Amino acid sequence: MVSTLTRANDVQVECKNGKTAEQCPADKAEQLITEEVNNRFWFDKTFNAEREQVFSRLQAEFDQDPWGVCTLRLGPQPTYTVDKQQREVSEMDIFAGGSEMFDAELISLTGNIDLQRADQRLRANQADFNQASGVLDLYGDIIYSDGGMALHSTSAQVNLQNDTSLLRDVSFILPASPIRGSADVVYRDSPTFSRYKEVTYTACEPGNQDWMLHASRMKVNDETGRVAVKHGWMEFKSVPVMYFPYGSFPVDDRRLTGLLTPSFGLSGRTGVDIRLPFYWNMAPNYDLTIAPRYMTERGFMMGADFRYLWNRTFGEIDFEIMPEDQQTKMLRWGGSFQNSTQFTDNLAMNINANYVSDSAYFSDLDGSLGLNNRNRYLQSNANIAYTLPWMAMSARVDNYQNIDPGASDKNVPYRRLPQLKLDMFKSFNQLPLEMGLDSEYVYFQRHFPDGQPQGQRFNIKPTISFPVVSQSGFIIPKVAMQHTQYWLDDQSAGGANSLNKTLPMVSLDSGLFFERDFDSLTHTIEPRLFYLYVPFVDQSELPNFDTSLYDFNYGQLFRDNEFNGVDKTQNANQISAALTTRLVEDGRDRLKLTIGEIFYFADRKVNLVGEQVQTEFLSNLITELSSEITDELKFTSAMQWNFAKNRVNRGNADLRYRGLSNNTILNIGYRFQQQQPEFGRFAQNQVVASAMVPIYDGWSAIGLYRYSILDKKNLEYFVGIEKDSCCWRFRVIYRQFLLSTASGSFGDAEPQNSIFFQLELKGFTSLGEKVDDFLLDNIAGYRKPNY
Repeated sequence: MVSTLTRANDVQVECKNGKTAEQCPADKAEQLITEEVNNRFWFDKTFNAEREQVFSRLQAEFDQDPWGVCTLRLGPQPTYTVDKQQREVSEMDIFAGGSEMFDAELISLTGNIDLQRADQRLRANQADFNQASGVLDLYGDIIYSDGGMALHSTSAQVNLQNDTSLLRDVSFILPASPIRGSADVVYRDSPTFSRYKEVTYTACEPGNQDWMLHASRMKVNDETGRVAVKHGWMEFKSVPVMYFPYGSFPVDDRRLTGLLTPSFGLSGRTGVDIRLPFYWNMAPNYDLTIAPRYMTERGFMMGADFRYLWNRTFGEIDFEIMPEDQQTKMLRWGGSFQNSTQFTDNLAMNINANYVSDSAYFSDLDGSLGLNNRNRYLQSNANIAYTLPWMAMSARVDNYQNIDPGASDKNVPYRRLPQLKLDMFKSFNQLPLEMGLDSEYVYFQRHFPDGQPQGQRFNIKPTISFPVVSQSGFIIPKVAMQHTQYWLDDQSAGGANSLNKTLPMVSLDSGLFFERDFDSLTHTIEPRLFYLYVPFVDQSELPNFDTSLYDFNYGQLFRDNEFNGVDKTQNANQISAALTTRLVEDGRDRLKLTIGEIFYFADRKVNLVGEQVQTEFLSNLITELSSEITDELKFTSAMQWNFAKNRVNRGNADLRYRGLSNNTILNIGYRFQQQQPEFGRFAQNQVVASAMVPIYDGWSAIGLYRYSILDKKNLEYFVGIEKDSCCWRFRVIYRQFLLSTASGSFGDAEPQNSIFFQLELKGFTSLGEKVDDFLLDNIAGYRKPNY
């Protein structure tokens, strides 16, 4: 029988009385490591050069670099999986430089030991296996890897009978997150429970130690999905920034009860804004988040968010209340209810109910970046729909609330209580024939008596078309008949309670497609003609419940009605002519020019308000010019010329650059618009520029500037800096903007100021508010990071 001396960290010590040979080196090793940790000074690196080399070796164990996702912008992301079923049916291959057997129980392997089974691989310098006890001892340079992790250790003891193990001086990489870390000792007490001593981990790639999470003790329970740490502390840039005596967080995507990361903000309306949310995992299918919030300029607010999920339904209930606003001296509150239920594959119901205590609720309390980015009306609706491939039926109710303190309640849209719709469509594979039906019934109600009509409306519009389509062109004749019936409530003396209109629509849409190849370019010419005839029917007595003018653009040239509702139908005898030409290279429009115009052969006599007759023969001339100059530089422009007034009605031009290799974003644009009350548009003459420019080592400058030449005012600007790396992101943004009135003017509006910051330690937590959506809305070409 040969006895074997177990080593830990290659430290040779003499055993004290009462200690086994296996216990003495381990105790001494832990003592030396503890002294090393205690003697480490601030600004010293946690991982020395030798440890970083170990991480580089572990990183090479994977076919794809776990941190390669930091630079991978397009294409599929790498995946890391573990196939346990394959392991159970696979045999283990053992390779070693030499082997010995003693007393038919102890097997000793030496020299380049390599064990392989399915996706698992284990390498070591020496291994001893006791067949009687089922204990496998590993020594030296130990590396284990599989599809879901890679680790390094200097000594390990594995009990194959009870599936436990003990490892010392461990380094590991979990690629899916990705994270890496180390531990002095790892006790694997069962397949689902592990204990760690003096553990450190980070999401930073090997060679980068910008942030580290340390803990003297850590327990990982895979059954509950919980990680518990004692005496934990966070260091950033080698400086301790936070200590917590105890902490708990999930090890996977399971939800756990506890405090969430606080958020901070600063704005002129709320002052310093602090949220400290608490999450309560009430059951696997429903939870509750309670979010106390304090604003130095407003006071205390309490919010709650309840979510639920069942087999065919899910939803969310939000509520927040401020007992007394320090500025307005009033109770303020808001609530919402969202629900989605799929009764069957064809039958579904959705609810979106929202209400706030006053019209200034969002502008005063919605945070530093949410202002000026919301509609003027808060909508609530509920609908139930039954759909088939050829038919759709639905019932819906709508309500609107004014949330613009500068707008009048008289302009709030009508309620729909209810709206019933039946739409059908049928095409025939062997025939150039398509049939359709649009129909609806609506009861419109005002929010309060204001003299405007209310009542019922029924509309039905059957259509039939005969499309003939080929690769070289198309021609689509179409015939429709529209009938609209009204039953009005409480009409004034002399006014009719029952009104209606009936009118046919005839159209002919046609187009051709020509192309010719020139070396690497393809030149196309695409003419299109659209004829529309709708007779005149007097609609001056009909109410206008929900109809407005479509914005006039290229798509409007080919519609059968210039109004976007059924209350008004414009008479028409007109031809729309358009021509598009392109120079295409590798699927990209290197140059695209479009012109289009409507030729009117009859006066347009239907208006939203009044009886003014439009007698122009020509519509605005629409021109659009764009070019993908390079894969990084793009130019777009559009202009509308009014022949009657001999002037430009609208125009815009944008030049956008987005670097594919350096992530630089540069945008500059110009907007011009004459006042157009019929479209609800105000005069506009603005210049806007935005940018995101890398500076050095992941630092970037971000900003936007919007200036009104007409008002001679800065409408909005924000400036900030951003640091983005694979393991952390930091942003600071200062914003100033003006809130426009309902008339579109800025008048004596006072600038609104806010400061925002965000610190995100990737793989661990985020402090501050998310700013990605704000940048998406304001910087063209910006993309949310996918890591």
